[in-house]
Amino acid sequence: MMAFRRFSRNSAPRFSRCVSQVLAEPTAWNQAPVVVSTLPNGVRVATKETFGEVASVGVYLNAGSRNETKATSGTSFALEHLASCGTAKRPKDKLETEIESIGASLDVSAGREQTAFTMSLLKGDVAQGVDILSDLVLTPGIAAFGKEKANIIRKADTKDAPTRQVIEDRLHACAFRDCSLSLPTVGPFEGLETLSEAELKAYVAANWTSENMVIAAAGPMKHEELVKLASAKFGSVKAGTPPPVAEKPYFCGAELVYRNDEMGPLAYISVGFEAVPWKSGDAVTFMVMQHIIGNYKRNVGVVPGSISGNRTINAVANKMGVGCAEEFQ
Repeated sequence: MMAFRRFSRNSAPRFSRCVSQVLAEPTAWNQAPVVVSTLPNGVRVATKETFGEVASVGVYLNAGSRNETKATSGTSFALEHLASCGTAKRPKDKLETEIESIGASLDVSAGREQTAFTMSLLKGDVAQGVDILSDLVLTPGIAAFGKEKANIIRKADTKDAPTRQVIEDRLHACAFRDCSLSLPTVGPFEGLETLSEAELKAYVAANWTSENMVIAAAGPMKHEELVKLASAKFGSVKAGTPPPVAEKPYFCGAELVYRNDEMGPLAYISVGFEAVPWKSGDAVTFMVMQHIIGNYKRNVGVVPGSISGNRTINAVANKMGVGCAEEFQ
């Protein structure tokens, strides 16, 4: 009994401290808070200072396939591809050589409502990274579209998209059939073959504007340093024309079943329900809910799903004694 009491006294402070760290403000446990500033033209700059030698910096745009029309469907996909083709200042070979010379990596992704340009690099190369990102975002290689168009169409037709992304595209097409939210992110794109260079320029001019732009970084850097770099490279970005007030997209409850016997023995199921938009404060609540529900993949992870403390995962893993799903997200 004495040994148990001694163990309890020794372990209790550690446990309470651990809980308090999770619940307290970040500054209370030696973590720098996220600092956000807004440049005079509306571009937002966000940083989180961390320890280490590597930093991540990116330009994030509030624009994606949702900002397209059926006639211009595939614009975001084309711009994502053109980012790897270089710019007038940095042709493809020069861009690749410059990134490799500083040991950095570049990732460009275009989704339904956001487009992201992200670089991971050493802390001493942040200024050069911001310069590269500003070149890619402010002067995209649209001039190469005529030469690259055939490759872009071929890539869209032959790209092996993850099944989850395909299912999500079909889910949005079914739920938001009368809205641009229904337009695909992985294809097929109805407007890609007829897409023109002028339409690409019009999309960038209308959506890649200061109020839709965030410069964010995490790593060993001061907020003032990134603000200074962002002001020099993105301070001249113009604001866009305020969009007309649009009606709330109509969510259509429906069911879409697609049978393909060539996909193997597994069935892929996605269920969606109407929630809140990204800009809503309640969106954070849904993100927390997502983590509480958790995810499961058979035979992956330290703790088997069959003995998981998460009731959802436990039920999925133990259903019918053999597991009712290979994966759950």
